[in-house]
Amino acid sequence: MKKYSIDEEVDRLTHFIREKGGDAVKISADQIVTGEWVRMKCLFGCNGFGRRFSCPPYTPTPAETRAALDCYSCALLVRFEGDVGETTPERLVSREMTRYVQTVMFELEEMAFYDGFYKAFGYTGHQCGWCGKCVAKEKGAVITDCKNRRKMRPSMEAAGIDVYATCANVGWNLDVLECNEVEGGSVLVSPMTTVMLLLIE
Repeated sequence: MKKYSIDEEVDRLTHFIREKGGDAVKISADQIVTGEWVRMKCLFGCNGFGRRFSCPPYTPTPAETRAALDCYSCALLVRFEGDVGETTPERLVSREMTRYVQTVMFELEEMAFYDGFYKAFGYTGHQCGWCGKCVAKEKGAVITDCKNRRKMRPSMEAAGIDVYATCANVGWNLDVLECNEVEGGSVLVSPMTTVMLLLIE
């Protein structure tokens, strides 16, 4: 039995996110945009492809994600600005930030679940950061080898969600991240925004 109405639950979860330093807004599930081109960007633009179980090819395809979204009427779109740790040219986003936002989303999903919204499912930010080394890199690895499947979730883009278009549907305008190439990697020259999603019904 649900402890709260959907609007009461959204208010409760939004309050939790704001206490953690982020912001959140309710979004209709039909306003969440998917696209086959998003997965192409993972395949032909991200060096994380196949290196984490939270990344393609282990994650749902855009079509599978769309089918899952069609099982919901609303969701909570979550955002955090900036970073909480130190970045390096080898790592645009700090390990501390990755662990922070992924912990927050795990707690958010768990909160909704125990409030009676048993269909709650989160899409986190960044590549998975629960393990120091992901066994996805090992020959013959399958997703059931993941040591943190209870907590591990894909990012929105890893599941084929167009983050920019989805954010625009709630009035959040995201800028493309700008980087400068330096010795050993890249450094950000524009503020970072982490966007995540909690499906709730």
